[in-house]
Amino acid sequence: MSDLVSADAGDEDLDAEASVRPRRLAEFIAQHRVRDQLDLLLKGAMGRGAPPDHILLSGPPGLGKPVQVDALVLMVDGSRRRLGDVVVGDQVITRTGEPAEVLAVHEQGELDSVRIRTASGREVVAAPDHPFWTTEGWVKAGDLTPADVVANVLEPETVADGTEQTDEFRLAGYMIGDGCTSNQVTFTGSDPAVMDDFRAVCDRLGHAHNTRPNSARSELIRVSGLMPWLRQHGLIDKTAWTKRVPEFVFLGDTWQISAFLAAYFACDGTVSRRGRDRYDLVIEYYSVSRGLLEDTQHLLLRLGIQSRLKLKRGRYQGRPHESWRLSITSQDDAARFAERVTPIGSRGERLREWAPRRDRFDERLAPDRVTSVEPAGLAECRCLTVAGDHTFTVNDLVVHNTTLANIVAAELGTSIRTTSGPVIERSGDLAAILTSLAPGDVLFIDEIHRIAKPAEELLYSAMEDFRVDVVVGKGPGATAIPLDVEPFTLVGATTRAGLLSGPMRDRFGFVAHLDFYSPADLDALLHRSARILGVPITDEGAAEIAGRSRGTPRIANRLLRRVRDFAEVRADGVVTESTARAALKVYDVDELGLDRLDRAVLRALIESFRGGPVGLSTLAVAVGEQSDTVEEVCEPFLVRAGLLARTPRGRVATEAGWVHLGKTPPSGVIQGDLFARDA
Repeated sequence: MSDLVSADAGDEDLDAEASVRPRRLAEFIAQHRVRDQLDLLLKGAMGRGAPPDHILLSGPPGLGKPVQVDALVLMVDGSRRRLGDVVVGDQVITRTGEPAEVLAVHEQGELDSVRIRTASGREVVAAPDHPFWTTEGWVKAGDLTPADVVANVLEPETVADGTEQTDEFRLAGYMIGDGCTSNQVTFTGSDPAVMDDFRAVCDRLGHAHNTRPNSARSELIRVSGLMPWLRQHGLIDKTAWTKRVPEFVFLGDTWQISAFLAAYFACDGTVSRRGRDRYDLVIEYYSVSRGLLEDTQHLLLRLGIQSRLKLKRGRYQGRPHESWRLSITSQDDAARFAERVTPIGSRGERLREWAPRRDRFDERLAPDRVTSVEPAGLAECRCLTVAGDHTFTVNDLVVHNTTLANIVAAELGTSIRTTSGPVIERSGDLAAILTSLAPGDVLFIDEIHRIAKPAEELLYSAMEDFRVDVVVGKGPGATAIPLDVEPFTLVGATTRAGLLSGPMRDRFGFVAHLDFYSPADLDALLHRSARILGVPITDEGAAEIAGRSRGTPRIANRLLRRVRDFAEVRADGVVTESTARAALKVYDVDELGLDRLDRAVLRALIESFRGGPVGLSTLAVAVGEQSDTVEEVCEPFLVRAGLLARTPRGRVATEAGWVHLGKTPPSGVIQGDLFARDA
């Protein structure tokens, strides 16, 4: 087993590993100007032995690193929730196995994605830029290869939140294994110890039962009064192909989860030797329901046991038959299973007789080798901002959000505290965070423009004088208590720099604007995306698409996907310059990147209103769109491209806008392209 992170690692080791994402500024792709400026700022501060000036990062939204919304995130109560259903304030399990709060949720829409499969049989769909934790550090999904080993979290620190008794967990395991819930509730088996235990469980839960022979070697137990319980937990009328672990099982503690797994193993488990060595064991669960074994695989991981899911093809009653096997093969995992699951019946006796000794210490993370990374097409994606080390799990694999704030902390060799503007509602909340900082720490506030006004005013004195005044009491008896704050560096991030107040903006010693991507950066991105999608592309073809992508990676990838379709259907499959031009003409994307709606706005402004000025609402009516759509979707790029100008009297088409539509501008029109493309 590869050593990912030892459970005995010290706090310093864990902090160092958590704060370096990516490891140094030199590894930060694009934004070269900001990278160089930050490098000077940080090296100068380290040379003086003082914290650097406070840093404000502003830029356009949409540069997140998302995962498919159907991926399952492990929550602090032990449940697994769709990423698409996670909300701000939820507690998720991080890479360290500890809980952390979700500070923000970022909707990313449909994106080109890759499907990652691992040796354990796990799968996850993510955008190519999303980082996964490997033995070599953080690696983007699109850069993973079969040589990489990703991480599963062993024995996460979940907090049991269920109300069911332990016997109910055991009963659920039996019913999932050999129970029938269609017309009447029955349980069938041939192991006397298992049948006795099932009857004892029913007795303790107060359910009447009677037993009759089922065959020469098996019995059938009919249970009364169990239908309401089965209906409550979604176990009614389940076939072998549709069975899943009931939701309440995920909310149990380790002992209750063990009870479920033991009962299920007594029905659908096997233990066998692979060779002459008495310790060379294979422990397996088997089912025709992949989903059931995926749930079981996760529960085993909660007990610190690694397993592998695989498809088994054979024949049943003369016909081809497919089923799934969940296998535990390593000596250490087999020993851990025998110790923590404690199966009953003949299988349990055989396992206790053959069980190997453990030869490794517990580890917080377990390795899972990547077997394939393949294009997955479009997937609805979203991303989370998580407090602490910015990690969480999706389908049991550890993932991360990379931010420039983490890079700043890594360069300084300090720890980072993370929060967001919307969650800081009172000045007391911020005071508690500030007074808990250690000397030299980095405090990262995402969406800083949304911080409450009282908290913002408290932040002024903390940024300038490293001191905060906390007011105790009300009315005439109120007293201001000054509290010292250790020297720290504030890193604020915003996509709406204009909403920051002047006093707040002026207190930042370094303001960095994260620009839209340059054509050269988009060119490199398109080559990588083409490699992931398996699309042959020439340098000229990539350059043509990059020039029409508005400086946004998401748009570049979307255009590449459409050009790929055109190349495969109407050309030879290779994305060349001529193919890209022809394809983008079909999709109404012109040489500047304007689409149909952009040109409709520009055309209405010029043809219907003679170039303006015209009000926003009037212009929106002219193109049949909502005002906010025109203002937020179309205008930003039209203004940035120098085709439209906002004036006190309304929107006005520039000379470049007239020329772009092939029309002669009248005299007195705003001259020139605001962004001088020739330069």
